[in-house]
Amino acid sequence: MILRAGCRRLLAAVLTLSLPAVLSAQINTDRMMSVGRTALYYDDYVLSIQYFNQVINAKPYLYEPYFYRAVAKLSLEDYRGAEQDCNSSIDRNPFVVNSYQVRGLSLIYQDRYEEAVRDFRKGLSLDPENRPLRHNLILCLARQNKYEEALLAADTLLSISPKYTPAMAMKSNLLWEKNDTTGALEWIDKAVGIDRYDAGLLQDRGLLLARMERYSEAEPDLDKAIYLDPANAGIYINRAMVRYFLDNLNGALSDYDMAVRIDPGNVIGHYNRGNLRAQIGDDNRAIEDFDMVIEAEPDNMMAIFYRGLLRHGTGDNRGAERDLTRVLEEFPQFIYGYQLRAEVRDALGDRRGAEQDALVVLREQSRRFNDLNNPDRKDNGSDDDNADSGKTRNKSDKNVYNYRKIVVADDLENSTGFSSEYRGKVQNRNVNVQYLSSYRLSYYRTPEQIDRRVTWSPLLEALSSNGVFMSQVYMDCRDVTLDQTSINSLFEDIDRLTAKLADAPSDADVLLARALDFCLLQDYQSALDDLDEAVKSGSGNWAVWFCRAQVRARELEMRKADREMNPQHGNSDEKEIMIDPGYQAVINDLTQVLGIVPDFQYALYNRGTYYAITNDLHAALIDLDKAIEADGTLAEAWYNRGIVEVFLGRMDEAFRDLGKAGELGIYSAYNIIKRFSKSE
Repeated sequence: MILRAGCRRLLAAVLTLSLPAVLSAQINTDRMMSVGRTALYYDDYVLSIQYFNQVINAKPYLYEPYFYRAVAKLSLEDYRGAEQDCNSSIDRNPFVVNSYQVRGLSLIYQDRYEEAVRDFRKGLSLDPENRPLRHNLILCLARQNKYEEALLAADTLLSISPKYTPAMAMKSNLLWEKNDTTGALEWIDKAVGIDRYDAGLLQDRGLLLARMERYSEAEPDLDKAIYLDPANAGIYINRAMVRYFLDNLNGALSDYDMAVRIDPGNVIGHYNRGNLRAQIGDDNRAIEDFDMVIEAEPDNMMAIFYRGLLRHGTGDNRGAERDLTRVLEEFPQFIYGYQLRAEVRDALGDRRGAEQDALVVLREQSRRFNDLNNPDRKDNGSDDDNADSGKTRNKSDKNVYNYRKIVVADDLENSTGFSSEYRGKVQNRNVNVQYLSSYRLSYYRTPEQIDRRVTWSPLLEALSSNGVFMSQVYMDCRDVTLDQTSINSLFEDIDRLTAKLADAPSDADVLLARALDFCLLQDYQSALDDLDEAVKSGSGNWAVWFCRAQVRARELEMRKADREMNPQHGNSDEKEIMIDPGYQAVINDLTQVLGIVPDFQYALYNRGTYYAITNDLHAALIDLDKAIEADGTLAEAWYNRGIVEVFLGRMDEAFRDLGKAGELGIYSAYNIIKRFSKSE
């Protein structure tokens, strides 16, 4: 999740908050670095920056906090800030490979490709087999149209990683740019042959076939890509384009409907759906789509003109005149605009205005006629006066005559594949088959959780009603990125609870509430200290044990991720990490919870999940069975039980459970079914 302008402004200065004692002047910098990395790992970029600020203020000679703060700023799209922090990191230690990687990425997003190439090459001089560096070097060279150099770099990467399918896809694209259609198709076919279940590769091949105007062959690839990644709005938009070329307007409209349902703010989806609605005479709903586009992009002249045209057709001539006037202020040579506004003004009874517009049209037509019949006279007409050939246009196209064309994306990430390979490595979440996360206590819920199902239990109601917590307590199994207001509220609540504990230091409820605040701020050691104290007090509150299990589990996740988080670890190849024996302590805490509340579905689900993680699959099945028996709508329990059954080879039961998880809203379950289906 990317935080926008409000958070970005916070990066310009050191933030001042009412921090607990742990953030006093004599801070433990190792502790702050650990907490900051944890916040970064869980996408709490603004919070992580605050922790790294504290370390920099205390020990400005360390390179690590500058590096990690650069990663956070890169994720917040503060590219100049990320570059500056990388400069500081490199000044302090010029031998850290990924400092050059992150600075190169920040330079790419500033369109400074030559400098980015230098950084990638410098990183490769320190670590020649670094795959992410070579990946982004290729893309950077391609962005500069240096196709021969990019092809050589792709060949080098493939010699190091012969089965690295993204390099094959990049080589395919480079060969297409060199008009080698046979080679382009050959390389994307090789990539798909290696990984038939990669929705991105199938989409790439579908789009390549569409470029070759082989639309009937492109559609099946996009069908498969949607089957494997049904929540990806971009694939629906691309299939809609293919269906449009196949004259399947109903199918294209259906795809645009799905795209904007998945991503309501998708400008291309709304524009293209409005375009098709207009073509079939559904003008009022087309206007609604263009309203959405204009709200998102107030200067989108094509959408404004198209809406003006449709408003005129539906009788809203006042609105039409406003839209057309706005467009003509921007494009005073747009003759069709004057012609249309003349009709609108005539319908409004503004004869003088209509005559003025008609006169502009007449003068331009006369000029063009004279130019056509006078070969010695240079044509001074605008290049924008005619629509280009073809049925599609790039989103950046400013030729207003192309307003009726289907829009295709041409932004940096979609057109060239630039991405932060380092962030992908840091988060390390692209595992093909893995268990879903455990449920955790929180004051916040992700939109996905709210949309699919409200997690409720009388135990949570009773917990929230004791008056100690700062707001309603929920269960969620997804990470929520905190905004600045939430961060401030948590720190203020810690101060409030600390004052309470001054009078009653062993109050288990207050310790639990403060531990939850620390946990949400990613300060797991402080949370664990409070929970240990609450346990010593003899509390019989199930939530104390439940929260301690979640804190211990999060610490273990970070311990496993710490190697990949290390900026000196340049190579992105995944290494197997052995199961940490500390999970037994997590399971023990959950066992304590179930001793107090035996049928608590979230504790059963969590313990079953941790049994599965530690490869005790039969114990996992017992707990997940009980969780589903207690709550048949717990989609994550169906999913994880399905994965356990996959590993046990019980494929019929696995497909049944994964199918149920898909019905309950976990669409990635269908991907797993497809991959392990015996019919494939």
